[in-house]
Amino acid sequence: MRTEIIKNDIPVNKKLAEVIQHKADKVEERLKRYHPDVADLEIRLEHNLNEYACALVLKAFRESMHAHKTAPELRVAVDRSFDALFKELDHYRQKINKSL
Repeated sequence: MRTEIIKNDIPVNKKLAEVIQHKADKVEERLKRYHPDVADLEIRLEHNLNEYACALVLKAFRESMHAHKTAPELRVAVDRSFDALFKELDHYRQKINKSL
């Protein structure tokens, strides 16, 4: 799986970079059965006034899955957006398994 992080001039410390990579690895693990080599994950980090935003776009198969969350802290926004993506990915996997 190809992963791209777009930081938009937001400093990302080493600990947060490790957390993001760990969560991206979890996404890849969930896609392992479905050919993760054809998946792309875009992680976009933004800062708007008093809050941070993390937007995720996972392009896999013929689908695009999106998750976008905001929070006062960047780490919280990252956690929430990955949780939302995991939920959407699990729903999609169930849909695929039912059709098989």
